[in-house]
Amino acid sequence: MPTLPVMMGIMDPLYNLFGWILRNLYAWLENYGLVIIVFTILLNVILIPFSVKSQKSMLKQQGLQDEINEIKRLYPDDPQMQQQLQAELFKQNGVSLAGGCLPSILRLLFILPVFRIFQQPLHYIGGVSLENIAKIGEYITNNNLVSETAAKMMQRSDIPILSVLQNNAGALGDVVDKGYLKVNQLISLDFFGINLGMTPSWKPAQIFGSDWPVYLPLLILPILTIIAMIIQMALTRKTSQVKIVDKAEIERAKQNPARAAQTPKDNSNPGMMKGMNIFMIVIMIWTMFTLPSAMGIYWVINSIMGIAQSLFIYCFYTKPFRLAMEKNNQSYNKRRSSR
Repeated sequence: MPTLPVMMGIMDPLYNLFGWILRNLYAWLENYGLVIIVFTILLNVILIPFSVKSQKSMLKQQGLQDEINEIKRLYPDDPQMQQQLQAELFKQNGVSLAGGCLPSILRLLFILPVFRIFQQPLHYIGGVSLENIAKIGEYITNNNLVSETAAKMMQRSDIPILSVLQNNAGALGDVVDKGYLKVNQLISLDFFGINLGMTPSWKPAQIFGSDWPVYLPLLILPILTIIAMIIQMALTRKTSQVKIVDKAEIERAKQNPARAAQTPKDNSNPGMMKGMNIFMIVIMIWTMFTLPSAMGIYWVINSIMGIAQSLFIYCFYTKPFRLAMEKNNQSYNKRRSSR
């Protein structure tokens, strides 16, 4: 039976690198949940410089909003000239529109190996070769040690194999004798009573049925993930906005179109970045109910790190920049009114 075929691709070096890191973390911590937590923290630490640079660029763009509005006022019927002058303005002030999306792109890039590793912990963390995993899969299938559903699942995941070996000493002894794996290559997916190899279910029949002791605790991670993500998004919006839009000024602009181009607008989040964030949320929800619960640990820690990062950037970059921009705007408005 062909199980977990070798798939070579451009992402393999990243898969192997992440697997090597997780394997060494597991050898040190000997706890799958803690390994995921430490690994997720490390990934977020790597992304901090990119996130800070992105936020600084966005802050600069917000700080230039009055100048952008002035360009629109001077050239209301010439979009090409507006675009050219805005590009020059951004270049002079070190603003990179593409840089704002880089952290989101990197997070998406990192998700791919995380998906693969959480589905194949016996290979990437236990260090068992794909060839030997295929042989083990064939052995337990031929001996009717897995259900038909689990046998199909083995085409993309080695978790059913890991489960059989942990619960069947005879099968474990046989595959060890055959040289397919070593005993110390087995890993435990248990984390405070939650099997991180199981996939959470949204179906009431499973959550409240006879298997509720298994499936009900699995809902803890999706719930925590959603709560943490909502807090992170709200905090990020609040801490990344340099100035509050003057509602009175907007109302005056509606009554006097000549002032419309001068009205401050909230352009703090480029459209592409908003799209990336929405896509990340969709991916998060989908993965929580289609992948092992290990993904829930990853998302929860990811969101907590995002909250901490938002507070850090606000205290050390956004707040000082906001104060400086308010002073600059006051002097700019005085110069404009004196023309």
